[in-house]
Amino acid sequence: MQIKDNLPGWLAFERIRPALIVGLVLFAVSDALDLILSWLNVPSVVLILNSVAVGLLGGLLLLFYLSVSYERQNYKRAKEQMALVAEMNRHVRSALIVIEHSALLENRQERLRKTEEAVACIDAVLTDLLPTIGSGEKRDYPLSQTN
Repeated sequence: MQIKDNLPGWLAFERIRPALIVGLVLFAVSDALDLILSWLNVPSVVLILNSVAVGLLGGLLLLFYLSVSYERQNYKRAKEQMALVAEMNRHVRSALIVIEHSALLENRQERLRKTEEAVACIDAVLTDLLPTIGSGEKRDYPLSQTN
């Protein structure tokens, strides 16, 4: 476990795993085909074509992996955006409820103070929450505890 923590980022297992898998698959396929072709006494030109076929297989495997990885990233990005919209919706609704309740207040100063506080909260959500998407950072806003 200690060795795993000291490795540089480019040697992380999550990054090396696809290369190891592709390398092992290519080795196994190439070795099996070479054995089969040598048992059949096939000329060396065919062994070269075998290597080309293994290279194409490797390229296709890498293309498949990159496609899956790209789709995973798109899905993760969409989930983050949905979470951002839900969080913004929660904060804005909370501020709008404060504005709604402040409209019922008799005291003009108190009504104005609560409305300004709610508008400031909406402004803070729009300026602070939007830039934090993807960072995993959570912020606390004053009106989020009131409702």
